[in-house]
Amino acid sequence: MAGAFVLGATGLCGLQMLKFAEKSHLYDRITTISRRLPDAPNAKLNAILESDLDKWPEIIASESKGCKTFYSGFGTTRGAAGSQENYYRLDYGVVYDAAKAAKAAGVETFVFVTAAFSNANSRFSYIRTKGQLEDDIIALKFPRTIILRPGMLLGKRDSSRSYLEHFLINVLKYTHGNVLSNLTFPAYGEEIGQIAVNLASEPLPQNSGEPIVKIVGAKEITQLASRL
Repeated sequence: MAGAFVLGATGLCGLQMLKFAEKSHLYDRITTISRRLPDAPNAKLNAILESDLDKWPEIIASESKGCKTFYSGFGTTRGAAGSQENYYRLDYGVVYDAAKAAKAAGVETFVFVTAAFSNANSRFSYIRTKGQLEDDIIALKFPRTIILRPGMLLGKRDSSRSYLEHFLINVLKYTHGNVLSNLTFPAYGEEIGQIAVNLASEPLPQNSGEPIVKIVGAKEITQLASRL
C-alpha cells in the first residue's frame, strides 16, 4: 500500500481524481492541498488547507514522501485568473512547481490534465502554456508521466465561464456518447478522474530503462470512457 497526492481537488477533474483514488485499493492515504477543502470526506483523506500558493511546493515536497502517484487536475482560464501574468503563474507555475516537489519526494507516477492540441509553439496562449507545461514536466523524468489531453470538459463547475464556453458546453453535452462525439470529443470530469486512476493503477514496468511517457489524446479518452 502507498499514498497518493491530488492537486486541484476542488476542481472539475481533480475532485473526481480524488474520489476514484479514494476508492482504489492501492492507496491507504490520500493527501490534498487547496485554498478550500474538497467536498469528499473520507477516512483516507488528509486535506491540507493553505491559501498561500508560495508555500505549496515545500508542503508538497514533505507530504508527497511515500506517495506512489501524484494527480493534478489543477488549472484555470485567462478570464478567471484576471490577467495573463496571473494565468501563467497559476496554470503553469503552480503545477510545475508541484511536479518538481513531487519528483524530489520520490513520486513514481505523475498524472496531469492539459488540453487537446497542447503545443509549446502555438500562437494561442492557452495551448502554448499547456504545451510548455507538458514539455517541462516530461523533462523532470518521472519513472512514468501520464498526460491527459481531453476535448471540451463537461460537468458542474464552481468557476464562472464565458458566454461562448457556456454555450459550447451546453451544446456538446448532447454529442457525448454518440456518433457525434467522434467530431467533438467531449468528456465529463468524472470520466477523466476514473481514467486517470485506472491508468496510474497499471503496474509500472520494472527495469524499463527510459522514463515512460504516455499521452492520452481526446479521441482515446472518449474511447476509454465508452468502456467504463
